[in-house]
Amino acid sequence: MVKNMNLPQKLEILIRRKGITKTDFASLSGITYRALANYISGGRRPRSGILAKMAVNLDTTVEFLLNDSQNLILSSEERFIFNATSPEPAVNAGLSLLENTRKIIGGKDLTKEDKQSLFSIMSEIYFDSKNTIE
Repeated sequence: MVKNMNLPQKLEILIRRKGITKTDFASLSGITYRALANYISGGRRPRSGILAKMAVNLDTTVEFLLNDSQNLILSSEERFIFNATSPEPAVNAGLSLLENTRKIIGGKDLTKEDKQSLFSIMSEIYFDSKNTIE
Protein backbone atom coordinates (compact mmCIF):
# COMPACT_ATOMS: atom_id res chain seq x y z
CA MET A 1 0.00 0.00 0.00
CA VAL A 2 1.35 3.41 -0.97
CA LYS A 3 0.81 6.02 1.69
CA ASN A 4 0.22 9.59 0.61
CA MET A 5 3.11 12.03 0.90
CA ASN A 6 2.56 15.37 2.50
CA LEU A 7 4.45 18.64 2.03
CA PRO A 8 7.01 18.03 4.80
CA GLN A 9 7.92 14.60 3.40
CA LYS A 10 8.24 15.94 -0.15
CA LEU A 11 10.44 18.81 1.03
CA GLU A 12 12.72 16.44 2.92
CA ILE A 13 13.12 14.09 -0.05
CA LEU A 14 13.52 16.76 -2.73
CA ILE A 15 16.09 18.73 -0.74
CA ARG A 16 18.09 15.54 -0.22
CA ARG A 17 17.89 14.81 -3.96
CA LYS A 18 19.29 18.27 -4.71
CA GLY A 19 22.41 17.27 -2.80
CA ILE A 20 22.52 20.46 -0.77
CA THR A 21 22.25 21.08 2.93
CA LYS A 22 19.02 22.24 4.47
CA THR A 23 20.82 25.40 5.56
CA ASP A 24 21.84 26.16 1.96
CA PHE A 25 18.34 25.37 0.69
CA ALA A 26 16.80 27.69 3.27
CA SER A 27 19.15 30.46 2.22
CA LEU A 28 18.34 29.89 -1.47
CA SER A 29 14.66 30.11 -0.62
CA GLY A 30 15.04 33.33 1.37
CA ILE A 31 14.15 31.82 4.74
CA THR A 32 15.95 30.86 7.91
CA TYR A 33 16.95 27.31 8.72
CA ARG A 34 14.56 27.46 11.68
CA ALA A 35 11.65 28.31 9.37
CA LEU A 36 12.57 25.41 7.06
CA ALA A 37 12.81 23.07 10.05
CA ASN A 38 9.30 24.13 11.05
CA TYR A 39 8.00 23.40 7.54
CA ILE A 40 9.68 19.99 7.44
CA SER A 41 8.41 19.06 10.91
CA GLY A 42 4.90 20.10 9.90
CA GLY A 43 4.78 22.69 12.65
CA ARG A 44 4.15 25.52 10.21
CA ARG A 45 3.14 25.91 6.59
CA PRO A 46 5.05 28.26 4.27
CA ARG A 47 3.30 31.33 2.85
CA SER A 48 2.52 31.19 -0.86
CA GLY A 49 5.49 33.36 -1.94
CA ILE A 50 7.96 31.24 0.00
CA LEU A 51 6.34 28.05 -1.25
CA ALA A 52 6.71 29.31 -4.83
CA LYS A 53 10.44 29.98 -4.29
CA MET A 54 10.89 26.58 -2.74
CA ALA A 55 9.13 24.88 -5.66
CA VAL A 56 11.38 26.66 -8.18
CA ASN A 57 14.49 25.68 -6.19
CA LEU A 58 13.28 22.08 -6.13
CA ASP A 59 12.41 22.00 -9.85
CA THR A 60 8.76 21.25 -9.18
CA THR A 61 5.46 23.06 -8.80
CA VAL A 62 3.55 24.42 -5.84
CA GLU A 63 0.62 22.27 -6.91
CA PHE A 64 2.71 19.11 -6.68
CA LEU A 65 4.10 20.05 -3.28
CA LEU A 66 0.63 20.70 -1.87
CA ASN A 67 -1.19 17.74 -3.43
CA ASP A 68 -0.97 14.94 -0.86
CA SER A 69 -2.30 12.40 -3.35
CA GLN A 70 0.67 12.92 -5.71
CA ASN A 71 3.68 10.97 -4.54
CA LEU A 72 7.32 10.92 -5.50
CA ILE A 73 8.75 7.72 -6.88
CA LEU A 74 11.31 6.71 -4.30
CA SER A 75 14.58 4.93 -4.90
CA SER A 76 15.37 1.92 -2.72
CA GLU A 77 17.64 4.08 -0.59
CA GLU A 78 14.94 6.74 -0.15
CA ARG A 79 12.42 4.06 0.84
CA PHE A 80 14.88 2.86 3.47
CA ILE A 81 15.46 6.37 4.81
CA PHE A 82 11.85 7.49 4.91
CA ASN A 83 10.15 4.26 5.90
CA ALA A 84 12.69 2.95 8.40
CA THR A 85 11.24 1.74 11.68
CA SER A 86 14.55 0.97 13.40
CA PRO A 87 16.10 3.28 15.98
CA GLU A 88 17.89 6.30 14.48
CA PRO A 89 21.44 5.11 15.35
CA ALA A 90 20.80 1.84 13.48
CA VAL A 91 19.39 3.68 10.45
CA ASN A 92 22.39 6.04 10.47
CA ALA A 93 24.75 3.05 10.62
CA GLY A 94 22.92 1.58 7.61
CA LEU A 95 23.30 4.85 5.71
CA SER A 96 27.00 4.93 6.55
CA LEU A 97 27.33 1.37 5.23
CA LEU A 98 25.57 2.40 2.01
CA GLU A 99 27.87 5.39 1.56
CA ASN A 100 31.00 3.30 2.12
CA THR A 101 29.72 0.52 -0.12
CA ARG A 102 29.01 3.03 -2.88
CA LYS A 103 32.61 4.30 -2.64
CA ILE A 104 34.14 0.82 -2.61
CA ILE A 105 31.97 -0.77 -5.30
CA GLY A 106 31.92 2.38 -7.44
CA GLY A 107 35.66 2.88 -7.20
CA LYS A 108 38.36 1.46 -9.41
CA ASP A 109 40.53 -0.09 -6.69
CA LEU A 110 38.75 -3.47 -6.56
CA THR A 111 38.61 -5.77 -9.53
CA LYS A 112 35.27 -6.91 -10.89
CA GLU A 113 35.85 -10.32 -9.31
CA ASP A 114 36.65 -8.81 -5.91
CA LYS A 115 33.52 -6.67 -6.07
CA GLN A 116 31.45 -9.78 -6.83
CA SER A 117 33.06 -11.63 -3.92
CA LEU A 118 32.33 -8.72 -1.59
CA PHE A 119 28.71 -8.66 -2.70
CA SER A 120 28.44 -12.44 -2.12
CA ILE A 121 29.85 -12.06 1.39
CA MET A 122 27.36 -9.31 2.19
CA SER A 123 24.53 -11.48 0.90
CA GLU A 124 25.70 -14.37 3.08
CA ILE A 125 25.80 -12.10 6.13
CA TYR A 126 22.26 -10.95 5.39
CA PHE A 127 20.84 -14.45 4.93
CA ASP A 128 22.70 -15.77 8.00
CA SER A 129 21.21 -12.95 10.08
CA LYS A 130 17.70 -13.73 8.81
CA ASN A 131 18.07 -17.31 10.00
CA THR A 132 19.13 -16.26 13.50
CA ILE A 133 16.31 -13.71 13.87
CA GLU A 134 13.45 -16.04 12.96
